Amino acid sequence: MNRFGLLINREIQTSKRDLSIYALTLFLILFVGETISSFVSQYSQMGFGPSGYANMFPNFLLIGGLIITSLSFATDMFSKNGQQEWLMLPATSLEKFLAKGVLSAFAYPLALIVVFFLSSLITEPIQLLFFGNPISLFNPFTREMAAQLSVYWVWQSIFLLGATYFHKGHFFKTILSLGVIGIALAALGLLLVKIIFSIKYGSSLRTFDVVFSFDSLLFQPASGALGTFRVLGKLVYFVALPVFCWVTAFFRVEEVQATDAV
Repeated sequence: MNRFGLLINREIQTSKRDLSIYALTLFLILFVGETISSFVSQYSQMGFGPSGYANMFPNFLLIGGLIITSLSFATDMFSKNGQQEWLMLPATSLEKFLAKGVLSAFAYPLALIVVFFLSSLITEPIQLLFFGNPISLFNPFTREMAAQLSVYWVWQSIFLLGATYFHKGHFFKTILSLGVIGIALAALGLLLVKIIFSIKYGSSLRTFDVVFSFDSLLFQPASGALGTFRVLGKLVYFVALPVFCWVTAFFRVEEVQATDAV
């Protein structure tokens, strides 16, 4: 456990400068955004609206978090300058993998919430003092926040797998792969639906008529089973898919270590 803690500390120390700049930049973006919003609201007589923290949080959570996740192994496992040092670390492959995975999956959202809250704690009194804008602190304890964190958990696992699989261009290659897989699954799904409708209603129904008639022709007779499929879909999306990606990513790290990062 002490060794794992040292690995976590190593990851934090090596990225401390970049993360500090990121946090400062984020604070400035939030401060300037709220100041401009308060200025416009006061002098345009539109009235003060709700703060924009809740709207901006998912953007930084997903975009920033997924980029950071994609770069998790770029400077260590796939870097000519750092891979030898990383391979020689006195730790198991699982410990090295979890040290990076835990930070991007759990520490980053928590740190982002802290930065947003502290930014609002500093920014809102200033807005009240200069513009009379009522204080509206960032509130992380909402149902929308829980939903956003759940979605991030799923997508972070996908980009973590991309970070371990691709040697370069991890973020863009992962997006490209998702696009290709999405198109393939959509085509396969459309083909299966076409086959089902052809069996039930005959082959005269055209493909796009199948798409537009999907709800009325198929879902209404099977409305009782729709709830079950929805629950199963959520279990696959929020549990099975992330676990599969994490396990596959770990075995990818094992493979890379066994081949000396070749």
